[in-house]
Order: sequence, then C-alpha cells, then structure tokens
Amino acid sequence: MPQQSGDADGDVSLELVQRIQAGDRSAWEDLYARYHDPLLFAIRCRIGAGLRSRLQSEDVLHSVVLDALRDLGRFEHRGPGSLSHYLHVCVLNKLRNKAEYHAALKRSGDVPLTDSLCERLATRGSEEPAYVDDERFGRLERALPGLPEEMREVVLLRSIEGLSNREAAEALGRSEDAASKLYNRALARLGALMKPAPGAS
Repeated sequence: MPQQSGDADGDVSLELVQRIQAGDRSAWEDLYARYHDPLLFAIRCRIGAGLRSRLQSEDVLHSVVLDALRDLGRFEHRGPGSLSHYLHVCVLNKLRNKAEYHAALKRSGDVPLTDSLCERLATRGSEEPAYVDDERFGRLERALPGLPEEMREVVLLRSIEGLSNREAAEALGRSEDAASKLYNRALARLGALMKPAPGAS
C-alpha cells in the first residue's frame, strides 16, 4: 500500500538543504537516494506516451536533480513535506518544458527522423524502471493503471507528491470531504489490485 512521500521528519529535509547550501556534495547523494523512487515514479506516471517514446525516465530524473541543484538557493523550507513538494514541482516543470519543446519542433517540421519514426510506432511501453524499492514502487506502477483517472490522480497527489487532503482537493476541484472519500476508495481498490494472484509464488 502506498505511503505519503512527504518527509516523515521535517528536520531531515531541512538538514539536507542546509548541507547542500553549505556546499556539502555528499548531501546531494543523500537527497538523490531519499527521493529517487518517488520522483522516478511520478515521472513515469506523468510523462505521457508522446514524451515516453523520446525520453528515458532516469534521464529526466537526472535533469530534474540538476535543475534543483541550480535553483535550491531560492528554496524556502516550510516544514515537513516542503522539500518533497519542491522537487515534484521541478518534475512537473521539466515535463511541461519538454512537451512544449517537442511540440514546437513538430510544428516547425524540424523533427529528427528517429522522432518521426517513433510517431508511427506503437508506444514502446517503457524502459525497465530502476527502482531501489521495486517491491513497493514497481508493484504500485503496475497496479495504478487499473484505477480510474481521478483515482490515479488523487493517489499521486496524496501518496507520492505528499500533498495534504486540502491541497489535493484544491488540485482536483473537489471539496475536502469528497477528496478524502475518493482517496480512501482509491486506496481500497489499489490494495485489491496489488494483492498477489491466488497460487502466485
């Protein structure tokens, strides 16, 4: 069952940011290890078929981390979950920029042959995800497509991006009560989808 990716201990993310801003390079390794799986999962869920035919999820993740490194001086720690939220915003911005870039190329007709070929092929699915915790995130990625779109979205917002119920409700355009009920129904259905099949080893 998914758990929220917002920092369980706000002091941990604050310490990471302080170490990074002080020039501690090893802190970036700690940050990458801590947020690798939820960020990679978010990228793979949001990248879309068009970009997925062109981009490797891990490459997007590396680019997001580099962007965060460059811009971290502007990051303001606002308590538990704020670093996770900042990084997920970086993911969304990166994917939006990539989509706009490829759309502009296509409109101008300046699309490389390999990309034109990809347009005519069925979506390749995906490269094999390199999750550290494949038991959690790999199973979750395989089960999530079995949910209706709005249920998938509320799981991403609450369990992966670490938004509160109020924030998720605002993003979905629902009341807090409706968003909470939707999330609970999504978790129940997701739990059933993630159960091993009878007789499976």
